[in-house]
Amino acid sequence: MQLIFLAALLLGVALALSWWLRTGRYRRPEETGPLPRHVWVVPAIPVVGVLVALALEDRPWPVVPPYLLLVPAAAALAAVDADVRRLPNALTVPLVPVELVLLALASWATGDAVALRRALVATVFVGGGFVLVALLLHGRSIGMGDAKLMLSLAPALAWLGWGQLVVGIWLGFVLGGLAALGLLVTRRATGSTHLAFGPWLVGGALLAISLA
Repeated sequence: MQLIFLAALLLGVALALSWWLRTGRYRRPEETGPLPRHVWVVPAIPVVGVLVALALEDRPWPVVPPYLLLVPAAAALAAVDADVRRLPNALTVPLVPVELVLLALASWATGDAVALRRALVATVFVGGGFVLVALLLHGRSIGMGDAKLMLSLAPALAWLGWGQLVVGIWLGFVLGGLAALGLLVTRRATGSTHLAFGPWLVGGALLAISLA
C-alpha cells in the first residue's frame, strides 16, 4: 500500500514536471527549434522512484527523502540538458542546499554523524573538484552545470558510503562514454560535438543508489 501511494505521488510529480518541460520555459531566447515531448519523464519518475525506495527499504524512513528528491530533479535536469546542452542554475543551485539539509536531517534522525561527515567531505572535495576542473578547462570537458550538479550528487552518494560514490561517478562516465561512442560510430556526432553529460552523471548516480 505504501509503494502504491508513493508511485501515485511520484506520478503526479511527473505529470506536473512533464507539463513544465513542454512549456519550454527553461529555454533562453536564443534557444529555438521544436520542443521535445519528453514523454519518457512520466513513466520514468515513478518507476525509478519506487526502485530507489525499494533499495533503501531496510533503512529508517528519514533516509529516503534525499534520494527520492533526486529522481524528479534528475529527470528535469536530464531532459533540459538533452535538449539545450546545459543545466540551468534555477535547478542545480537550489538543489545543493536542499539536498544537504535533507541529508543532515537523515543523519540527525538516525544518529549517523559519520555519514554526514562523508557527505560534507564529498561536497567539498569531489563536488569542488568538478567545479575546479570546469573552471580550469572552460567547459572543454566537464561543463559548469555538470559540476554544480555533482555538488548535489556527490554528498548523496557519499552519505551511503564511499563505495557508492566511486561506483556512481564511474557509472556516469561509463554510460556517457558508451553514449558518445555510439553517436560517433553511427556518425551522429564528431569529435568536436558538444554532448550532454549531465543525464549520464544522473543515470550513474541513480543506478548506484538503486544498487545500494
